[in-house]
Amino acid sequence: MLTDPALDAGRHEFNLTTTLGRVLSPEDFLDRTINGGWIPPTREIFPFVIGSMSFGALSPNMWLGLLQGVAYCNEVLGIPVVMCTGEGGCPPWVLRSPYLKYIILQIASGYFGWDEIIRAIPEMQCDPAAIEIKYGQGAKPGDGGLLMWYKVSKLIARLRGVPESVDLPSPPVHQTLYSIEESVMKMVQTMSTAFGHKVPIYPKISASTSAKAVLNNLVRNPFAAGLLIDGIDGGTGAAYNISMDATGHPVASCVRECYLDLAAQGKQNEIPIFAAGGIGKNGNVAQNGMALIMLGASGVHIGKYIMQAAAGCLGNEKNRCNVCNLGICPKGITSQNPKLYRRLDPDLVAERVADVFMAIRTEVKKIMAPLGRSQSLPIGMSDALGIADKDAADLLKISYIC
Repeated sequence: MLTDPALDAGRHEFNLTTTLGRVLSPEDFLDRTINGGWIPPTREIFPFVIGSMSFGALSPNMWLGLLQGVAYCNEVLGIPVVMCTGEGGCPPWVLRSPYLKYIILQIASGYFGWDEIIRAIPEMQCDPAAIEIKYGQGAKPGDGGLLMWYKVSKLIARLRGVPESVDLPSPPVHQTLYSIEESVMKMVQTMSTAFGHKVPIYPKISASTSAKAVLNNLVRNPFAAGLLIDGIDGGTGAAYNISMDATGHPVASCVRECYLDLAAQGKQNEIPIFAAGGIGKNGNVAQNGMALIMLGASGVHIGKYIMQAAAGCLGNEKNRCNVCNLGICPKGITSQNPKLYRRLDPDLVAERVADVFMAIRTEVKKIMAPLGRSQSLPIGMSDALGIADKDAADLLKISYIC
């Protein structure tokens, strides 16, 4: 019987969560359960994650609005959305609140804000959703971030443990690490130990031809909970023009290559791959995200789209505002000047965040309904994709539609 996919999307129940964290094979899980072995921590989350935008890059009102919206999605709407702090930590009261379980704490090469996080560990009411270790960002591979002095207010300076009104550059790499292999041994295991082996730990890297090598290294380490690959598109103001214009790698081909490599090893259901970089940059966030999921990603991170959809950012792909880094955002989204960020109502931002994720949930159901998938996301279901570019189709190993 023929049905209407739009009606099916409202008629049936759908499982719209994905797993953040390593999933053991059935044999390993049964063996560890019987013999008392360690079970890696996992989280069931919504596959669209609010990506890393720091408390410092964003204004206090914007960051508070995002947190309120995420809490409302979880506790009222039943959508398990999580958000990433980006580099710079988060307010001490958040670290000691029950809302911490909706937050991914990022540790990057500058280690900003981590003194506060370490001090708060004994007083945390709950564990964070995950720890993200940033090694690279797709909009500026090989470069560190830069929070300009205009935005280093008294609050940001105290939170990051630095003097007020000074530039805060992040080193291009973690100064204490030589390679990703050493990083897995040091950083991932150290963070796992600090949080009692109860929090998923995963790295974030720039999309590149070496991503598959990084992934294969993570497969061999039981403490690694996944991999986030950040593509060339996107960026919210801290990337140099030369980096955005002349470096980087598209995320789709990188994710696809990594997923096919996992599939060849029979581990495609064990290590989740997350994708980021320009998702929804033309407004079609659900379609972009689901396409990457069908290419092999377990979920996607969205950042600039949230700024535009939930807070009314004036910039777009064709007409960039380009003052995010200067602290003079006219909407108060990326400013630390109270005269500017007070223009932004955090309650209104929270309402729009909830609206955005309700809309994404509906769109994802409409995409899944005609595929006949309701119990799980179509991760790696590439036969549902087609493209009119023959070279791209051959590269991604999907259907060419002329």
